[in-house]
Amino acid sequence: MKIVPATLADTVSLCALDHSRVFSAHWSVEGWQAELAQPTSRVWCAQEEGKIVGFVALRGVCEQYELLNLAVAQAYSRRGIARALVRTVLDELAACGAEQISLEVSSRNAPAQGLYRSMGFTAVGVRRQFYPDGADALIMEQKL
Repeated sequence: MKIVPATLADTVSLCALDHSRVFSAHWSVEGWQAELAQPTSRVWCAQEEGKIVGFVALRGVCEQYELLNLAVAQAYSRRGIARALVRTVLDELAACGAEQISLEVSSRNAPAQGLYRSMGFTAVGVRRQFYPDGADALIMEQKL
């Protein structure tokens, strides 16, 4: 597996993967194109044999970033890909002088919460009934 920055040529694959997962943001192709065009956005793809099998997207200014979207293809789950993507984010942000990263995760997504906790994120708040299914959003952050 290799992790590389996403490009505009990846937007259809990113959109398809995004829509295949329950707990991702479900951005449109145009949404992915707009995100990649943002100067404050960063998107990385995990690739296996040239195929995108995971991604992570974040946006930030100065020293503060927010992880916006993370997904791994179902067939590639439980292989450490999400951990590798988050590790890439944390390493890249620390190297560029960022001080903090935050995220929102569904209260119903225990595996993601466990991943984030194991990587040093702590819960700092809750947004009640934040998601369309009525689930709360747990706000987590990490100082870099």
